[in-house]
Amino acid sequence: MKLPYVVVLMLFTLLIGCSGEQDKVVIGYCKALESGKLDEAASFLSRDAKIMLEKAGGKSLLAEAGLGFKQRKGIDEIKITQKKVTGGSAIVDLVYKFKDGSTVGDNFPLVKENGSWKITR
Repeated sequence: MKLPYVVVLMLFTLLIGCSGEQDKVVIGYCKALESGKLDEAASFLSRDAKIMLEKAGGKSLLAEAGLGFKQRKGIDEIKITQKKVTGGSAIVDLVYKFKDGSTVGDNFPLVKENGSWKITR
């Protein structure tokens, strides 16, 4: 009975491994915003992005972004459409598919900071 569970776990691990680290950061950030986990969302930001965020109004801006997701009845799917990695920087393009049926494109610049990918805006 344990074998199917092990197989499913291995497949899940392989699928997660297929998406890049940058994808995980961007999707994690969006999901944290959607669920109102502002501290978690902020953890995906680079040091410089956190400084800019504080100067621009702090976590209330993150809350506004999350509210935008809720106004569209939540995120149904996030599809990464393109990713360009150059050394310690990357740009991830994506399309949000919302539960209200709408779609919106977006992109996220990232930088490698202390060994981890972080969103720079």
